[in-house]
Amino acid sequence: MTLACSFKDFTATASSQVASVAACATAVGDILISGDAFGAIDITGVKQIYGDLRINGTQQATSFNAPTLQLVSGQLEISDATILSNVNLAQLTTVGTLVYNALPALELTGLTSGVTSAESILFTNTGLTSLSGINVYKLTTFEVSNNADIALIDSGLESVTDTLAINYNSDKVEVYLDQLTSAQNVIFQKIASLSVGNLTAVNGSLSLQLNTFEDFEFPVLTSVGNSLSIEQNDDLTEFDFPVLKTIGGALSIQDNSDLESFSFFPNLTSVGGSITIDGDFNNGTLPKLNKVSGGFNLTTTGELSCDSFIKLNSNGDIKGDKFYCEGASSTVSSSSSKSGNANGESTSTSGSSSGSSSSSSASSTSSSSSKSSGAAPVAAVKLVSVAVVFATVGAFLF
Repeated sequence: MTLACSFKDFTATASSQVASVAACATAVGDILISGDAFGAIDITGVKQIYGDLRINGTQQATSFNAPTLQLVSGQLEISDATILSNVNLAQLTTVGTLVYNALPALELTGLTSGVTSAESILFTNTGLTSLSGINVYKLTTFEVSNNADIALIDSGLESVTDTLAINYNSDKVEVYLDQLTSAQNVIFQKIASLSVGNLTAVNGSLSLQLNTFEDFEFPVLTSVGNSLSIEQNDDLTEFDFPVLKTIGGALSIQDNSDLESFSFFPNLTSVGGSITIDGDFNNGTLPKLNKVSGGFNLTTTGELSCDSFIKLNSNGDIKGDKFYCEGASSTVSSSSSKSGNANGESTSTSGSSSGSSSSSSASSTSSSSSKSSGAAPVAAVKLVSVAVVFATVGAFLF
């Protein structure tokens, strides 16, 4: 076997060309394997590829065998192979970017040893039934999406510096990311259970949408750098952020049909954007919240009162220019205290409240008009007084 071979933009469309790659323990350059000439693709013997390895559009291939491959410095992509059902990457531990895409017949990744070093990993549109063996310390991107049969995602991943997205897989998928400590932007959609026991910081946004779980917990998460959204989780009845203190952007809790309380932020002190809460809430408190940089909009059809949030607004803790709260017994709509209208107008219906606001505006306008119209008579009196003084002085001199 040749120890090292150089490949430059090499494309293999026949088995003999694939054999020339397999003859090298180390391959340097970018290699593409493509076309319908393959039933099986075998590169046994290759240990290292310094460049990209792409298996793309091999519609007749049923297997890809690379049991000795340990390292691919660039991108390893296996994609657009509709009947590929077996992948053997038993010794692969190091890869630049790993991509599995459009592999509907593939049920197992074939990553026996487990990837421990990579920059980005993406599994999309596959037939995978489970995903494990991704034990990288740090990734830029980790995406698992549109895998309709996947039931388990279990990873030792510790940090994601750009995007962590697990979305639109099987509604029954269970996700275990218990080694994860920090991430940038996080998206969890359409999952059945979630375990993130060591996640302490989300530096970007955190989104939980369209999931089928009844509850979730972020037990040690202390901060979200941008927005936090909890939306359209129809089975959700409770969640917990016991130590979360700051949200750098907006907080949105909407359209969770079974959720009757949002009293799950006992230590939240500040929200850097707006707060939007909409649902059938009977309970809801934010006991330590003392700063909302944006506006506040809460609408509930349940028994929740607006009293504590009216007080929050009255204290000047809501800095945005809009405050709206529609609760069990009142609807309050006003500008925030920053605009000098902390108390707002309160009535039993939204329509009446709007009317009160309009009346208040009208009164304010009328008052301003009166002050303006009163300015001319005052000026006239001053002019008359000056004229009298000059007339008196003139009479004295003459």
